Amino acid sequence: MPSRLSVENLKSYFFTRSGLIKAVDDVSFSIEPGETLALVGESGCGKSMTALSLLRLLPEPGRIVGGEIHLDGKDLLRLPASEMRRIRGNDISMIFQEPMTSLNPVLKIGEQIAEALRLHRVTEPRQALTDAAELLDLVGIADPRRRLRDYPHQLSGGQRQRVMIAIALACDPKLLIADEPTTALDVTIQAQIMDLLLELKQQRQMATLLISHDLGVVAGNADKLAVMYAGQIVEQGKVQQVFTNPLHPYTRGLLNCVPRLGQKQDLPTISGHLPDLIKQPDGCLFIDRCPCPCTQCGNQAPAIEEIEPGHWVRCWRH
Repeated sequence: MPSRLSVENLKSYFFTRSGLIKAVDDVSFSIEPGETLALVGESGCGKSMTALSLLRLLPEPGRIVGGEIHLDGKDLLRLPASEMRRIRGNDISMIFQEPMTSLNPVLKIGEQIAEALRLHRVTEPRQALTDAAELLDLVGIADPRRRLRDYPHQLSGGQRQRVMIAIALACDPKLLIADEPTTALDVTIQAQIMDLLLELKQQRQMATLLISHDLGVVAGNADKLAVMYAGQIVEQGKVQQVFTNPLHPYTRGLLNCVPRLGQKQDLPTISGHLPDLIKQPDGCLFIDRCPCPCTQCGNQAPAIEEIEPGHWVRCWRH
């Protein structure tokens, strides 16, 4: 049965020798069945750490220190480790950025897909391979039974990404996390992969978290958009709301950086860098890069507030 994901006030910190790093700081969002939420922002803003927090797979010395993650009415942060292992790959699946490094180079494709089926569905080995061939056919790989015997290096980049999607879908997950699923693929293959994910999501009514830095991909494939900066969501709403009426200066900066057909002048940039997450400023984390800061920005961090139905922003000017 399709399930709703609800994340409330999620906090994931890294306890390092240099100090405390708030990689994910008070993040909240929800995804309905059959809906895609895109999480965008520059490298290092906390997108992937948010995804790993949902799976409770934060690398050391990271820890989830607060918040709630509800799926199927269960708070995943309060489940025993054994139950969480059952949920990973079964109820929640993830497509990682680099299929060549995510796939085992010394195992055949069929074995890698069948492994996911055997772990969670207790399928007989022969039946698991039959199901694996059906999954390859589902994701658009020609001659799937022959491809079961191939190794990852024998496939193209787009085919390897389709294999990763097949593995992620093997157990019919309720939540699919796609972390930069079109990285390093050419534009034509990118479009094919995103069309495939959209079709499968609609067929299976999965909740989908799409992590991307490509606003063009987001515009064509997401229902809602959350803009992340320095571990916090600074703006969130329906894609059309945020694209047509961006309220946070960081969101406007990201949209201004997108090249447009016929544009002749240089693209504008967002000056400066992400703040030091160990020595965070007292006020707004974006203050040093903001083109229009006010006095209050330097004194107190703004809370995220709903400006119009479904459209939230973390900015004192709104």
